Amino acid sequence: MKRSAILAAFGVFGVLLAVGGGLAWVKYRQIRSAGAGQGGYEPAESVEVVEARQVPWQATSDLVGTVLALRSVEIRNELEGVVTKVGFQSGDLVEEGQVLLVQDDSSDRAELATAEAGVRVAQAAVDVAQTRVDLSRAEAARVKSAASTSGAVSGMDVDRAQTEVARSAADLERLRAEVQQAEARVGEIRTRIAKRTIKAPFRGRVGIRTVHEGQFLAQQMGGQGSPITTLQEVSDTIYLDFAIPQEYVSRVHVGTVVMAASPVFGNEPVPLKVVAMDAAVNNVTRNIRVRTVADNRGDRLRPGMFVQVRVPVEDPKPVVVVPATAVRRASYADQVFVIVPDKADATKMRASQRFVKLGPSLGEDVVVVSGLAPGERLAGMGSFKLREGALVMPAGGAPKAAGSAGAAGH
Repeated sequence: MKRSAILAAFGVFGVLLAVGGGLAWVKYRQIRSAGAGQGGYEPAESVEVVEARQVPWQATSDLVGTVLALRSVEIRNELEGVVTKVGFQSGDLVEEGQVLLVQDDSSDRAELATAEAGVRVAQAAVDVAQTRVDLSRAEAARVKSAASTSGAVSGMDVDRAQTEVARSAADLERLRAEVQQAEARVGEIRTRIAKRTIKAPFRGRVGIRTVHEGQFLAQQMGGQGSPITTLQEVSDTIYLDFAIPQEYVSRVHVGTVVMAASPVFGNEPVPLKVVAMDAAVNNVTRNIRVRTVADNRGDRLRPGMFVQVRVPVEDPKPVVVVPATAVRRASYADQVFVIVPDKADATKMRASQRFVKLGPSLGEDVVVVSGLAPGERLAGMGSFKLREGALVMPAGGAPKAAGSAGAAGH
């Protein structure tokens, strides 16, 4: 390409660039002049304006409680033997005195018959001995009478007759003791037979059945029987136990009301009263066990369930709360946007960023530990749209003066 053509192309490009730049500058001047003539326009962000409120509040600690039956036992056999009958199914509700299990007692009953026969034999021997005692006493009386009246009987005969009375009386006492021994043996066997039948000690719900007819129940190491099932008492009330750290012991006592929350209670926490506290602090966890009683009509709570328990750990005090929608959470700090009057135009309101220290949530509100004072107005719903100094329009109407806002707290 010739040099003259290249220069011509660069000349045309320069002319076009100059014309475009001139047009852009003219347009910019026109827009700036128009803006200066109209005073400028700043859009306002529509937000819900809420007020920081002061409410009474008591600091609490959230703990985990465990449901316990009023009475709970593990059913085991006391004697070895073969199971002949199981009187329950897994999870059954059983009544007090209901037969849960029967072991084979045929050998025991045969032994009982022998022992009862032994009692009868011993009793017959006692009857014979009693006759001998009566006879020896009568004979001794005659000998003594003859010796005192006629002198035909010597003193040695009298002594011999009295000795026979004492001997027969001693034999009688020995045989009576044998009767008692035989009767005790009968009682022992009957007790053993009774232990072959295991009954429910109270009304409750049994656990999973682990034994069956024909199974041999042995004695385990330590003399314990084989596990048969568990029995948890079913009643209108049930225990709810939890543990509190030792530093809170002075804050909790018998009569203190705690709040328990669980899906079985519904949407609202249930107040429970402390009925007992353990006598000592656990030397491993340094916690102390606390017991409450919960209403269990309808059998909603089952032993072993966990329930969240909220325990008061400080005295009640007034605190500032704001709706959770007003809080902007960040990793570096939590913040809210306080609504303040515009410095140049008091009819307008602007957003002022305020860092706050938050406490726990109270339903739909959040406790503000520091950074806000009661009565201050701030942005609620829609606060995510705001920035420092942004113009604010209360949702549903024109902005109001912020003269009623309280003093800021930092």
